[in-house]
Amino acid sequence: MKEKSRKKKRKKESGAAAWEVIYCSLVLILVAFFAMLVSYSNVQMEKIKHFRKEKGFVSGNREPGSDTLNLSPDILKDPSGIVIQTMKSLKTYLAQAGLDDSVTIEKSRKGFKLTFGSNVLFPSGKADINKEACSYLDEMIKITQNRPFSIRVEGHTDSVSINTPEFPSNWELSTSRAVNILRYILEKGDLPAERLAAVGFSRYQPVAPNNTSAGRQKNRRVDFYFEL
Repeated sequence: MKEKSRKKKRKKESGAAAWEVIYCSLVLILVAFFAMLVSYSNVQMEKIKHFRKEKGFVSGNREPGSDTLNLSPDILKDPSGIVIQTMKSLKTYLAQAGLDDSVTIEKSRKGFKLTFGSNVLFPSGKADINKEACSYLDEMIKITQNRPFSIRVEGHTDSVSINTPEFPSNWELSTSRAVNILRYILEKGDLPAERLAAVGFSRYQPVAPNNTSAGRQKNRRVDFYFEL
């Protein structure tokens, strides 16, 4: 009987020892894991400054007395500066082409927007692209085709109604213009079709009042959205 009780006691002691070993091992693993996290969280500002200098992250800033680098939202979305570089290239070309008064370019939330007055791209009441406008579109394609943009073309008209066999309303006119531009980009730019879209808004998204000639002229436009 005594021998049996000794064996039971040894089994209980060995079981307790095995449990303690597993527990201690788990604690050591957790300690090592958190130590590794702490070591990775120690940011070296000199390396960050060097990285910013190499990559051209000139918009970053650091609060006085802080070791945290604060990057602007534009840089976080566009770390390689593709949007800014493309906008600069297009602005330079548009200025050289004398289109400063007819074409605008501005930053948008996901990229940038390029706006052509419809008179630049199309004859009045038509959806056939002006021949002289083809060179503008060709340069736009050349500047953007090797960059990862999705392109959305939007056609807009003023409030003056149209009613012809070809275009029963401004919906058909604005949509046909956008689609014709999209087809031109597809044919000339060899861009993936899944990155292109075209839509017509007729008269329903004006950027100026339609009760003046100048306002109606601003509303007759084609918007190009280049987005990452």
